[in-house]
Formats: sequence, structure tokens, C-alpha cells
Amino acid sequence: MSAAELPAPVRVSPFIRACRYGFLFTGIMYGALKFRFWKRKETKRRDFENKQKAILDAKKAEESKIAQRNELLTLAKECSITPPAGF
Repeated sequence: MSAAELPAPVRVSPFIRACRYGFLFTGIMYGALKFRFWKRKETKRRDFENKQKAILDAKKAEESKIAQRNELLTLAKECSITPPAGF
């Protein structure tokens, strides 16, 4: 004895089956096209950010170098030390 008696499966029309597969294929193609679109857009954005980051890092390094030089000059002045001529 089985717990539940299921009715016999209904035969699906070939037209409905074709529509289902058509919609499935259309959805896959739509997803692939959208993925390509967003991937290109994201790649451009990432490249731009990397260029900006390189510029910003160089600027920060230069500012850090200037701040360090000024700090050493201030320390030398406080300690009554004459900094070298090229410094």
C-alpha cells in the first residue's frame, strides 16, 4: 500500500513545450547579453579607478615626503642643529 496515489501524468502539448524551451533559450541569451554589457562597463570603471589610484598614490607619496622633510627641519631647529646645505 502506498501512502498517496498520484494521478497519471498529463501529456503536455508540443506547442507549450516549444514555448517553454523558447522562453528558456531567450532568457539565457538575454542574461548573456546583459552580462557582457555590465562586464564591459565594470572593466572601464575599474581601469579608470586604477589610473586615478596611481595618480593619488603618487601625490600622497610626494606629500608624505614633503611632510617628513618639514618635520625633520622642525626637529633640527628645536635641537639647535644646522641641517645640511642640500637638505
